[in-house]
Amino acid sequence: MRDLTPDERQELRRELSAVAADWALRLKDSDLDGRRRADHEPNSAERMRTHLARMAAGEQMRTLLADLVSASADEAVQHGAGYPELGAAVGASRQAARKRWPNLSISKRRASEWKQPPGGIGWAGDSYLGYPGTA
Repeated sequence: MRDLTPDERQELRRELSAVAADWALRLKDSDLDGRRRADHEPNSAERMRTHLARMAAGEQMRTLLADLVSASADEAVQHGAGYPELGAAVGASRQAARKRWPNLSISKRRASEWKQPPGGIGWAGDSYLGYPGTA
C-alpha cells in the first residue's frame, strides 16, 4: 500500500468537505426555507450555525470512519493479517496496532500455528540437556 500523494490528499479533503457540508445542511436546524436562504446574504449567526453543523457532521464522520477501520482490521485478520501488517496499513508500528486493536483474534490464531519443537516436551527437555543417566 502506498501513501496518498499531496494532490490526492487535497482531492480527498475536498470530497470529504463536500460530504460534511451536505450532511451539515441536513443536520442544521434552520427555520428558513430554501428560497429565502438563496435570496439573502447569511448573517454571522447563520454562518456560525453552518460551521457548527459542519463540525457535528465531521465528528460523526470521524466516528463512522473509526468503526470502518476497526471492522476492516478484523476482516484483514480473518484473511491472515497480523499486527505488523495492520500497523503498516495505518502508518504505525506492530506494537501500536496491538494496543489499538487488543481484542482481535490474532494471538489465538498465531499460537495455534506454532509448531512444537522436536521431542514435544520443549527445548529444555531431558533429551536435549545431556545429563548423565538420561535417555
